[in-house]
Amino acid sequence: MRSWRVVPAIVLALPLLAAAPATAAERPDLRVTVVQDGLEHPWDLAFLPDGSMLVTERDRKRVSLRTPTGATRTILTAPRNMWSGGETGLMSVEVAADFDTTRGFITCHGYRKGGTQDVRVVRWRLNRAGTSASYVRTLVSGLPSTSGRHGGCALVKGSRNQLYIGTGDAASGRNAQRLTSGGGKVLRVDATSGRPVSTNPYIRSKSRMKQRVFTYGHRNVQGLARRGDGRIWAVEQGSYRDDEVNRLSKKGNYGWNPVPRRAGDPAYNEGANSPMTDRRLPGAQVGARWRSGGQTFATASAAFVTSTGWGAWRGALAVPALKDTSLRLMRFSKAGALRQTWKPVALDGTYGRLRAAVQGPDGALYVTTSTGSNDKILRVTATR
Repeated sequence: MRSWRVVPAIVLALPLLAAAPATAAERPDLRVTVVQDGLEHPWDLAFLPDGSMLVTERDRKRVSLRTPTGATRTILTAPRNMWSGGETGLMSVEVAADFDTTRGFITCHGYRKGGTQDVRVVRWRLNRAGTSASYVRTLVSGLPSTSGRHGGCALVKGSRNQLYIGTGDAASGRNAQRLTSGGGKVLRVDATSGRPVSTNPYIRSKSRMKQRVFTYGHRNVQGLARRGDGRIWAVEQGSYRDDEVNRLSKKGNYGWNPVPRRAGDPAYNEGANSPMTDRRLPGAQVGARWRSGGQTFATASAAFVTSTGWGAWRGALAVPALKDTSLRLMRFSKAGALRQTWKPVALDGTYGRLRAAVQGPDGALYVTTSTGSNDKILRVTATR
């Protein structure tokens, strides 16, 4: 059974030491409360204009709605042919920009019917009572899927009804560099029709999927976030090292190319000779703005925090991690250079694996856990 409650947690962040560099930003105090429990792998959150919250659960293939008063109901459960397996299931959710008139929201999920298995992006309509959702149309289908590994899918709104879609490479070596594959890409489409945006870099291609490509050479995009300047940022998981935070540039190649390079290499080659950004590829590759180095934290989402309570950290990127069971805040310059990182004690190992990070209309940061049992939604507020 799920229940709604508010549970205080131990939340004070450690102040900076007096010897800290002069350029270090003062850290706010954080307060964390549990606003929902009883979930199972909640993958993403999105807020409706009235403050209601949509919540997806990956393996249950369920979308729930929580009203601002705390009432909770299931609006969508395991539609026909929706598939979950491995890392794939019902994943990202985004509210349509024209929700006030269309009642539309968008999800990304696994699909299986007969001999067809893929990941697809689908538009739904929430009824006026807010009690159920109905299928409207499939915006994008044919995103590659194999065992369920690297089926990651992230959604974020752009400007002028644009929708960005981050995808995984389906653990297939050539997908990330093959422009006619939807795997290992960030796609840009119209959020109503699924058609490619007219200013996409490959709009003149004969391949419909290639027309949708905005950036490529990604391993497993887990989160997308739009900064105040309109630029889209992506978080992706590394192989045995180098989780990445990337600032996206149209037509950018981010360098993932896990193909065999010598005799005996596996078909999906994630070894030391397949770096996340492979500079041996033709043309220029775009380097990460942050990387985890010689280990992986399993970075899982991204959200810019903009409420005044964050003080000098206002505008930082919040990045939760699964394996590292933590949240990191990253300050970047206007030009996108990394300035400072901070891992708050209040969210360092306290709640287990952390998946989604979304800023709510109240200015709080909402974070989900992903332990697979009695998972929670956390509300994080910052004060100076």
